[in-house]
Amino acid sequence: MPHAPVLRVGILAAFIAVAAASPVAVSAQDVRVGFFTLHPPAAATITATNGELHWRTCASCKEKSGATVAIRASGDRLAIAGITDVVELQLTGNYRIEAGDLPPINLHFPLRIDARENHLRLSVSVPEEEYVAEVIAAEASDSWKDEALKAMAVAVRTYAKRFRGAHEKDGYDFCDTTHCQVVRWNAKNPHARAAAEATSGEILQFDGAPARTYYHQNCGGMVASSNEMWPDIYATYLRGHTDPYCGVSGDLKWESTIALADLDASLRAAGMAPPRGWDEIDIAGRSASGRAQKLRLAGGFGDDFLISASSFRYAVSRSLGWNKIRSELFEVRTEGDRAVFFGRGAGHGVGMCQTGAEEMAIEGKDYRQILEFYYPGTQLAKLAAATDQWQKRSSEHFELESTAPEQDIAILPTAEKLLADEEKDLGWNVPFRVQLKTFATMDSYRDQTGQPGWVAASTRGHVIRLQPLATLKSKGVLESTLRHELLHLLIEEKARAGTPVWFREGLVLYLSSAPGAAAPNRSQTAADALTIDQIETILEHSQKRDEVERAYAASRARIASLVKEHSKNTVLGWLSRGIPRGVVADGSGHSAQAPE
Repeated sequence: MPHAPVLRVGILAAFIAVAAASPVAVSAQDVRVGFFTLHPPAAATITATNGELHWRTCASCKEKSGATVAIRASGDRLAIAGITDVVELQLTGNYRIEAGDLPPINLHFPLRIDARENHLRLSVSVPEEEYVAEVIAAEASDSWKDEALKAMAVAVRTYAKRFRGAHEKDGYDFCDTTHCQVVRWNAKNPHARAAAEATSGEILQFDGAPARTYYHQNCGGMVASSNEMWPDIYATYLRGHTDPYCGVSGDLKWESTIALADLDASLRAAGMAPPRGWDEIDIAGRSASGRAQKLRLAGGFGDDFLISASSFRYAVSRSLGWNKIRSELFEVRTEGDRAVFFGRGAGHGVGMCQTGAEEMAIEGKDYRQILEFYYPGTQLAKLAAATDQWQKRSSEHFELESTAPEQDIAILPTAEKLLADEEKDLGWNVPFRVQLKTFATMDSYRDQTGQPGWVAASTRGHVIRLQPLATLKSKGVLESTLRHELLHLLIEEKARAGTPVWFREGLVLYLSSAPGAAAPNRSQTAADALTIDQIETILEHSQKRDEVERAYAASRARIASLVKEHSKNTVLGWLSRGIPRGVVADGSGHSAQAPE
């Protein structure tokens, strides 16, 4: 028997049940982000913060669940609960990750873990707009003006579009350091989220492609061109120029003293080979913006060693910390066994200066003007496909799929409560994670489900597909629709093969009715004239609303009569045992039961 008609009819009934009880009835894609990438741990403990964890050790492996899972790296394999040959762990839920001395992180994104050389490699799949908000929270201050945050949102989103897959060889798109874009998962900044939402789907384009939207903290009054920092990258919109906004609030000056031995160790850790025992460092060349471009290491054993200043700064920062040499706008001198750096600005200096952007916002410029100043010649575009992409959120028993997850996520607590109530009432459990798919518009719902607008939801397998939540709320039927579909899942899980559609639908309608609504009304009494064969045919094949409504009413009335005569528990038991012969007879003289 076709499954779709059974599930279709269950949805319209949500409207009918309420009517009986009361007179009022971008292209955003997931981004995979690695974390703990600067100092990957050898072991970690993951603990559920709400509900249970759910994990698999391969895509086709049986799902396991629990409150805690401990993992450690063993070569290029994982060791989990005594099993030492696990290639990968895939985990969902709301959880906290603790790994030695690293700061613990609370997350709710799908997690993947594998191992390389006795260290864990951790990454999460994050909806693109969520990634944008997380980066802004890390890269910007919550005291920033809204227009500066919006400019950041566009730059961050464009960067993600342009450079997706930067760490493909590592199994993720981006790391969580300044090598890509910084992410601090537990930073809370509602202004960052608002900026991401206000510019949702907007990116900068140049010649029809996402631009290279580099940005930095402070340019020191002079923005650098791209080829100053990276000789093989030239873009007309990344040219050097003075920045009258950056220094308004005062120059960012800094000084740092670093042991030559520490500098040498940092360079060698990055794969460089300066002369052994070098003891002098000076600037061998500067760029057009005044930044150090070449450094000379001299003394010791061997010839002088020339090195790119940006490569030098990156190697030192990765090893000793990003606050040691804050930019290439510096002077340096050697004092005994130490080097003293003193300079101004912070970051590479290419693209948007965050300090300047904030000052522009203070002076009343909007985010479009800020972007035009720092990326001249680019065009602001909104990706039409962004609203068509699906993003996921999860709770203990549900996975939500939506094009507007931050708006629709409120359905998850409601769904959890409704499911708990129905499971308690029936004494049954849904043995799988239920998927809720919410559509943004009625057109997309009708197009993708094939259902007419008067069908509030449809369920296929483990997936409940819902009309826009705002539509269901406005009709006052969101909870009743969801309850109805959850009852369908419970009923279908218990029903033996061949259980008639009218019996399953009637049970769902009866169970989802409000207390006191069991007595047949006038339409239900008229509907009793339908034979069981007629009810079954209509529910399986009819597309006419009035016929389907009559069939619903008739099936519910029959179940109400059976419950009154035999008891609720007895009738529910027939789902798995089969309807006893002779208990139900239709007007054609046929009994209607499932095979026994």
